[in-house]
Amino acid sequence: MKKKITKLDKLIAKYLTRESTKKELDGLEELLNNDLNNEKFLKEYIKINVVSDYVLQKFNTEKARQQLLDTIKEDKKKAKQAKIFTLIKYSTAAAVAVLVMSGIFFKTSLFNKTGAEPVQVSHNIKVGSNKATLSLEDGSLVVLENGKEVNVGKAKSNGKELKYTTGRKKGKTIYNSLTIPRGGEYALQLSDGTKVWLNSETKIKYPVYFKKGMSRSVELVYGEAYFDVSPSENHNGDGFNVVTNQQNIAVLGTEFNIKAYKNENFIYSTLVEGRIMLENGSYKADMQPGQQAVIANGIAEKVEVYNVNVENEIAWRKGNFNFKNKSLIEITKVLSRWYDVDFIIENKDLENINFKGVLGKTQDIETILQIIKNTSNINAYEIKNRIIYIK
Repeated sequence: MKKKITKLDKLIAKYLTRESTKKELDGLEELLNNDLNNEKFLKEYIKINVVSDYVLQKFNTEKARQQLLDTIKEDKKKAKQAKIFTLIKYSTAAAVAVLVMSGIFFKTSLFNKTGAEPVQVSHNIKVGSNKATLSLEDGSLVVLENGKEVNVGKAKSNGKELKYTTGRKKGKTIYNSLTIPRGGEYALQLSDGTKVWLNSETKIKYPVYFKKGMSRSVELVYGEAYFDVSPSENHNGDGFNVVTNQQNIAVLGTEFNIKAYKNENFIYSTLVEGRIMLENGSYKADMQPGQQAVIANGIAEKVEVYNVNVENEIAWRKGNFNFKNKSLIEITKVLSRWYDVDFIIENKDLENINFKGVLGKTQDIETILQIIKNTSNINAYEIKNRIIYIK
């Protein structure tokens, strides 16, 4: 029998996805204060989302309820200044209360002794972690992973970031490439001091050393990367270029994000700070902070520039999924890369429904799916052998 979704279910789900109105915050506070079955409800809600009886043994329901109520009071004050409650950056106290309800609060139970990677909850689907493969000039491969230190040539990895020795060299340019698999992410510091954060299913090619007097150029072969470029004035005026299969971005010292996945219809370049010049064939765009250039994948010289909310576009870099105004088909692509799973949407009518939540990347897949289900028209989902069926 299909479980009936209660008013409290809906209010909690909307609160977790940061879409509560002032009126809904009032209602949630009243229900949590007055309902005699609070303890039972909280335990059942967490059991659904965490699927761990062991966790429940160490759960302090009264403390969690009070933390949530304290957070709601703070959020209601902020909600008075806007019609819709949208909060991405929580204070520490607020974060604790929200994480309790979404199942992340139980860090001591769900994480291993090193704290490096979540312990499996079910279905053998783990949250993404730091991992990558370094390809050297001679074709040899070096596996990089969380918690493992590696020294190779002029580079050193601490398990989270691959860092090259600072400097420039004459002679033949030697290239390396870094590939991030599904279920992974990694950071890279180039020899000029430029920092790059690489999302799941991404590959970047770059010189081990840049030549003095020449533009510093790297290639984003595919995937998504956030760049914090070392300014040209620190390198005798030498510029910085990022090349993809359809565009060239000339940089003067700035921060920006490029999303260029092979299986997506568009390439997105978002400027956070500074200035970039985007070229696509004969088209050039001198972009300003807060703008995003969109290129249709496979269509030459077709570029549109929009003003966007930068925080939404770079949420991944800060440990979040921002699904505001994203369709279910777009959401499943993101989740596929981070959790290394595949999705099949059995009901095609669901592909274009929109979700408006901001969720944490450290949440287990079942928590994510349950929250999406509770805030959309999805009837059910089923997990079989790393394939998730949406019904």
